[in-house]
Amino acid sequence: MTSLDKENKRSLIVVTLSLISVIGINITIKTNDKTIFGNSLYSLLAFIAIFLVINKSSKIPRTKRKNVISLILGITISICLILGRNTLLFDDTQIFKLKTWLKVLMVTPLWVAIDLMLFSIKIKVNYHNPYILKLKNYFSTKKGLFTLWVLTIICWLPYLIIFFPGIYGYDGPFQVQQFLTHKITTHHPFLHTALLGITVGKLGGDSKWWLGLFIYSCIQLLIFSFSLSYLVNYISKHTKSFCLPIITLLTFLFVPFYPIMAITTTKNVIFSALFIILEIQLFSFYNKISRKQELLFLIVSFLAMAFLKQSLYVYIISVIILAFLLRNNRKKLITLSIISVAFFAVFNGPILSMLNVVNSNSDTFKEALSLPECQISRAVVRHPKVYSAEIDKVKKYLPDYQKYEPLESISDPVKSTFNSKLVKDKPIEFLKLYWQIGKKEPQEYINAFCKLSVRLWDPDMNDDTYLYEPYWETEGLAKLPGQKEGQRVSKIQREIQTFSNNRDYEKIPVLSLLFSAGLPFFIMLIGIASVWQDRDRKNLMLYVMPFIFWIFLLIFSPVILLRYVLPLISMEGLLLMPILNKMFFISYNKKYS
Repeated sequence: MTSLDKENKRSLIVVTLSLISVIGINITIKTNDKTIFGNSLYSLLAFIAIFLVINKSSKIPRTKRKNVISLILGITISICLILGRNTLLFDDTQIFKLKTWLKVLMVTPLWVAIDLMLFSIKIKVNYHNPYILKLKNYFSTKKGLFTLWVLTIICWLPYLIIFFPGIYGYDGPFQVQQFLTHKITTHHPFLHTALLGITVGKLGGDSKWWLGLFIYSCIQLLIFSFSLSYLVNYISKHTKSFCLPIITLLTFLFVPFYPIMAITTTKNVIFSALFIILEIQLFSFYNKISRKQELLFLIVSFLAMAFLKQSLYVYIISVIILAFLLRNNRKKLITLSIISVAFFAVFNGPILSMLNVVNSNSDTFKEALSLPECQISRAVVRHPKVYSAEIDKVKKYLPDYQKYEPLESISDPVKSTFNSKLVKDKPIEFLKLYWQIGKKEPQEYINAFCKLSVRLWDPDMNDDTYLYEPYWETEGLAKLPGQKEGQRVSKIQREIQTFSNNRDYEKIPVLSLLFSAGLPFFIMLIGIASVWQDRDRKNLMLYVMPFIFWIFLLIFSPVILLRYVLPLISMEGLLLMPILNKMFFISYNKKYS
């Protein structure tokens, strides 16, 4: 009788939590119209599904460590979703309102239950089909790597033809102009500016204006496609899930932004390729590495820093953390890292000076302070009467603070005239002003932070509201050197541009998340929680550099566009691997194993 009463109480609690979760979903989805989901038969289906999940999780054997980690993870995910939704709908996180935290509590039970399921579920993988096993094994070989590379190139070639000779966008036109006028600065990576200058600037021009950009597009397409093929090859070697490398490959082949980014003039594509290879090489230090791997690590480390200067700090912090996690190869990792940083320091200093490359530290400093620039501007713009005494001081540092609106999700309007010299001369005075303004209206500092970074931590956010650029570009910003007339836009090219600019991908359930800048963060959260729970040092290493890179984007990025998060989005399959490896155990057919 006692056990029956206990079971009834458990069932009542599960039903109550399921109902609360359904109501929570209804009032936290991306709309103010609560009847869309609430007054629908789909809410009943959602209730049944949520009940099954919470009921199953309530029966899972648990430890105190698993409970605490699942609870922290569930609350974190719930907070991100609620604050992201409020930012999108109201331009205000409403973080100091009680109803915001009640909504967080309402959806937390569902996410805690999901986390418990993810940490506990075991799935048997039967490799009884010889063709499936052979294909997985083939993908993990050198021949398989070459096949994956060729297959990726073949699937991407139609985009090169459609957008021939490439997409002359982002900072590409400015970099080519710097190269041609011999006024190269370190604001953009020298190696990328030189590559653009030699191809687009020198090889193109006159009647063959298309040739240079075509050569550049081909080089970048080959580099990026190889790195993604290398990633699929690595996953195939180490995953227990056959579906993971296949789905990862299909994503690279058919999600349109991959081939489009591959033929677009931005440094972030080649950097993404280098970042992927570097991540795999760093992870390899857990085992014995060869001389060849050491040399590859040195080269890729240097090139990654050379193609994105901020990655120097990501690299150093990551190596320090990885050195603590490693038991073997610690000295080797530190030694090789010091050598690569030294090479970069020599290249970035004396060598670039010899080449007459102008140092643009002021631009870097302005960009690094994008967040406080937006926070101060938002507070003063939204509450001018409150800050009447501070406005004159604010103008000294931010002459264009009023331009914060309407472009709230990018720092450029206020960043461009930011007085970085005054900040360097009087840093304490600036910090005092920052504190004084934030103390009066702290919610505006939080709102400015969320408006600038929400795409990074809320997978639902792809909306281009208050941005002057699309999430990913599909058309050039300027004519190529020597080009006399603008390119004609074909019908299929126009369709692809519409798909991108109108964000039609957001209308596709589930698959739209492949475009999300926030999904990698959620995957990393779950992955880190999973390996932390198991005290798994090896797989924790996998998340170190991507997470440090994500933190740098969160704090220092002037805007969140696809090109900035391309390294993380491209690595989603790799980040999922430890989570799935924990869930799956393999059963081989002895005849074929």
